[in-house]
Amino acid sequence: MFKQTCTNLTKLPKQRVRQWLSTFETIICDADGVLWHFDKAIEGAPDTFNLLKSSGRRTFVVTNNSGVTSDVLVKKANDFGIELNDGFMLTSSLSIAKYLAGKKFAKKAYVVGEAGIREELAKLDICSFSVNYEKTDKSMLKYAKEMQLDPDVGAVIVGKDDTFTVQTIMRACGYLLNERVLFLGTCLDGAYPIGNNRVLVGAGAMIAAIKTISGRKPLILGKPNPMMVKEECSCGLINPETTLMIGDTLKTDILFAHNSGFQSMFVGTGVDKLEMVEKIRCSDNKNMLAMIPDTYLPSLAHLQEFIC
Repeated sequence: MFKQTCTNLTKLPKQRVRQWLSTFETIICDADGVLWHFDKAIEGAPDTFNLLKSSGRRTFVVTNNSGVTSDVLVKKANDFGIELNDGFMLTSSLSIAKYLAGKKFAKKAYVVGEAGIREELAKLDICSFSVNYEKTDKSMLKYAKEMQLDPDVGAVIVGKDDTFTVQTIMRACGYLLNERVLFLGTCLDGAYPIGNNRVLVGAGAMIAAIKTISGRKPLILGKPNPMMVKEECSCGLINPETTLMIGDTLKTDILFAHNSGFQSMFVGTGVDKLEMVEKIRCSDNKNMLAMIPDTYLPSLAHLQEFIC
């Protein structure tokens, strides 16, 4: 219905927007930046999500968060008053676990990242391990020469890791020098702004360091890879032609929508701002045009008046 010029829905007649919204059978929301900020729900977001669900639409949450398992995130959503059922929370760590299970992966996975990755792998009987922060007085040369590598490792998985060190890079690259070892990543989110000119470092920074040193290109299985919803699309639970993706980041959420064949809605309560959309639209880089959302609202709560 809307051309790719990021239509601001607040400037359209309500009935036109209601007709457009009525064409969607499935709504997918990002989590942090759309529904909540860390440990606080975004005003009006839970009520809006619940209203979308009660209207008969299938409602999913798709997130690159790999810190905890999908069931823990379902509980977090429920604690915020968001009516989300098991099986409707899809995470990057769950996507990786399903990918390896589909390949009948029978070796070990070395995980650079948070516990959520290892726990999702364990649910599917995939063996994995991490190496905690290693305090050493050795020179890096001596450490590298004496570092023990497990010959049964068949995959290196990299996500956000708050204990990331030079030793971590060396160990991951030691495995990845074997071209038969898979290199998988959760997402390419480089940083998460937290206000007052402060940021949290994201998985993209860890992946970039290991990619640079190893010379290997990772397979990213979180957004914007449409493999996150491959199973749901294959079984007909999600029909791309009648699905709307709502997100706050252009290079993950909106690009994910484009790659998956969904329409997209950008909200201004998270990482990126509307000015960035205009900057992309006016740039000469045609490859970035896929990051322009179809529509915009200031927040998810602004969608309430159009739901019928």
